Amino acid sequence: MTSVGRESSTPSQATPPPRASKPADPSKPARPGVPSRAVAPERAPAPPRSAASPRSAASPRSAASPRSARPSRSARPGNVASGVTYADDGASARRSPGGTGDGPAAAGAAGAGGAGRPLNPRPPVNRRRVLKKMGLTAIVLGLVVALLSLPFVGAVGLFAKESADHFLGLPGELVTPPLPQSSTILAADGSVIATLRGAENRIVVPGNEIPKIMREAIVSIEDARFYKHGGVDPQGVFRAALRNSEAGGVAQGGSTLTQQYVKNVLLQNARTTREREVVAGDSLDRKIQELRYALDIEKRFSKDEILERYLNIAYFGDGAYGIGTAAEHYFGVPISQVTLEQAALLAGLVQSPSRYNPAAHPEAALARRNTVLDKMAAEGYVSTTQAEAAKQLPLNVVKAPPPAADSCETSSAPFFCDYVRSQLRASPALGSTLEERNRRIYEGGLVIRTTLDPLVQQAAQDAVNSTISPSNRVSATEVVIQPGTGNILAMAVNRVYGSNTAANQTVVPLPTNATFQPGSTFKTFVLAAALEQGYGTSTAFYSPACYESKKFPLDRGEGDCPRGFSNSDPAEAGIYDIPKGTWDSVNTFYVQLAEKTGIPAVLEMAKRLGVTPPKADKIGSTDGATAIGGGQYMYVSPLQMADAYATIAGGGVRCTPRFATGAVDSSHDPIDIAQPPQCEQVLAKGVADTVTSVLAGVPLHGTGTKAAIDRPSAGKTGTTDEFSAAWYVGFTPQITAAVAVGDPMGAESHPLRGVVADGRTWPRVFGGDLPAIIWSKSMRAALANQPVVPLPGADPTVARGIKGGLQNTPPAPAPGQGLGDLLQNLGQQIFPGTGGQPQGGGTPLGQPGTDQSGQNQGQPQQPQNGAEPGSGRGDQPAAH
Repeated sequence: MTSVGRESSTPSQATPPPRASKPADPSKPARPGVPSRAVAPERAPAPPRSAASPRSAASPRSAASPRSARPSRSARPGNVASGVTYADDGASARRSPGGTGDGPAAAGAAGAGGAGRPLNPRPPVNRRRVLKKMGLTAIVLGLVVALLSLPFVGAVGLFAKESADHFLGLPGELVTPPLPQSSTILAADGSVIATLRGAENRIVVPGNEIPKIMREAIVSIEDARFYKHGGVDPQGVFRAALRNSEAGGVAQGGSTLTQQYVKNVLLQNARTTREREVVAGDSLDRKIQELRYALDIEKRFSKDEILERYLNIAYFGDGAYGIGTAAEHYFGVPISQVTLEQAALLAGLVQSPSRYNPAAHPEAALARRNTVLDKMAAEGYVSTTQAEAAKQLPLNVVKAPPPAADSCETSSAPFFCDYVRSQLRASPALGSTLEERNRRIYEGGLVIRTTLDPLVQQAAQDAVNSTISPSNRVSATEVVIQPGTGNILAMAVNRVYGSNTAANQTVVPLPTNATFQPGSTFKTFVLAAALEQGYGTSTAFYSPACYESKKFPLDRGEGDCPRGFSNSDPAEAGIYDIPKGTWDSVNTFYVQLAEKTGIPAVLEMAKRLGVTPPKADKIGSTDGATAIGGGQYMYVSPLQMADAYATIAGGGVRCTPRFATGAVDSSHDPIDIAQPPQCEQVLAKGVADTVTSVLAGVPLHGTGTKAAIDRPSAGKTGTTDEFSAAWYVGFTPQITAAVAVGDPMGAESHPLRGVVADGRTWPRVFGGDLPAIIWSKSMRAALANQPVVPLPGADPTVARGIKGGLQNTPPAPAPGQGLGDLLQNLGQQIFPGTGGQPQGGGTPLGQPGTDQSGQNQGQPQQPQNGAEPGSGRGDQPAAH
């Protein structure tokens, strides 16, 4: 007779003795029609079952049954069987073999003939939970059998019970962290500058942007019963098992879209190669885990949410993760714009992205697409006519470029992209370690809105490329900053950003690297320091062609000036005041001015304005070459120089250069990497405006006439020792730009001689040559639609100063030469009896029509015909 009750592994096993009645819960009322159970302090022996009970016919377990040795469920602490004493709440009771004693008898224990054993107290049995567990176990057992799809299905029974227990013991909830997705760098106008891709190129698309036709295509081909099952589809599983059994292998999958999503999440969560191999495998444990989590996912999310999550996590081949990236990659359109045939192709890819890759296997891809279209028609999502019409269309996939090794390589502003990335890597807002920050940069789905102005960027890029070819050995770099905000508007280099050095590519951050000496552009800091110390613009020196300084001794000079500072033109000598000495960039004038201010004051001024050479601490107070931008420790970056001149253009207000105006993570929560402009008044406005007034004469009367544009501007040329580099740094009230030209292979070893650029060969390149040309080109284009804004005039008090006039004694005039010949280099008139102060009445400092109070009276004039800036001028330091 078949036993009734607990599961038995052998048909001959006897039925266990009847169970004792369960005590009634006094807190619950008796159910109608059901006798109430007696409530007693301890369990009472179960009454004998009536003849009407179907279980009364069951035979008792035989003594030979191995299960007969177990005590019955009625045995509890306080009950006694076979003379064994049990404790209950500290009291003990002695029992006789016959079951008599002070406490209630343990029904069936002694009768079974086995020795009793202590049992832990059990809570009341929840029948509903037990039934649910039994039902779930039965389902799992059936699904496990089907999932294995093995010829020897009978072998499954050996593992089924263990598998069901494993299923029920798994954690109930699948951890679903945010998907790794690429981060996006935007320009100020919202256009995309670059996409920072990690191992998975993915852009998550919200469900409302995924068109209905795309959802229908994926459901048709991958899980037609998706909206009917609860995460696991028994019909699909058994159908796949039957098909696979007939085929003798895996011919059809039984996984639902929910299960596929679970598998992708588990792969995403895997941290090691071994973990990924386990998740990707077909082990029984893995399939059981997938089933368990699929049921959990169906309870936590709606069907549409599951479908959205699946489409964003799935791999579509060719490095495209997620449906959004796949649509852009294969068709060059956002997912919201895909057509029927495109949706069908994308849906067909997920089963085998490599096999159906339309670029590598177009015929297979076409056949697979058409299969999807047929399925869509069969499921009623489209008509047969629509499907047939779509099947006649070609694939029309776009030729996607191979994925770049560096995300910035394909950027429209690669060197700016590189700068943004370096700033993100250094930001504690993205994590405490570099590893954590990199993970958020490449997988966090960040959106960074930057300060870059696409129009200004294009103007700068066109200027550097059109003037000096990207194939030229000489590099040209331009950085543009907005005064008053510190916003970096552009970073351009005449190089392709990349690691192929044989093709003249580079990944060296030339806009931010201190690659070259600044040359005479550094004289601006001497000028600012002198004005701040009270030296008026009338301050003048007799400046010979060769000047040996007692304060700044040199071990060696050059040419006819072995121990002194020299000008690039030996004929350049005479009395120069601040304006004229600046316009002509006279070295021997500025060395003498630095003797008055002191080198420490010059370095401190440069630091205040935004320039600190990397080895500034090694520059001594007797290093006079610093005044003219030379010396072995004097190297600066274009970004630093643009920052400093923007401070002057901003009336002495320095705004720390910034690259971003806002940033959010993948949840659209703000990230603290974009600060409002951080500005500080570091130089008195009167001093800054007077510096501007002096520099305004450089593009009009001085070494920078090639930089002149159709509006007021100011700037300074710079040419370094032995023509190793050349600069032009200038500004209008709206924008400031620094241009540096040199050979990155080694400025000193590869001087700017014999340079072929801008349609001619330059025997040697001064700051007023190629750099000024680049600056002019870029500014004209960048400001084409901007209003003309006048420059501020000099502050009368600062221009007058408390010190001024001729500061040294000129030599006696040569025969035939008068005093007027020595004074011809003055930018302002010095008349006897005025104490060396400038005469009032409108003598210009820089701009034509600007009087001594600095009020601009007119537009700037064009450069004089025949002016040749940069040749025969003194903006070349002759000292190391």
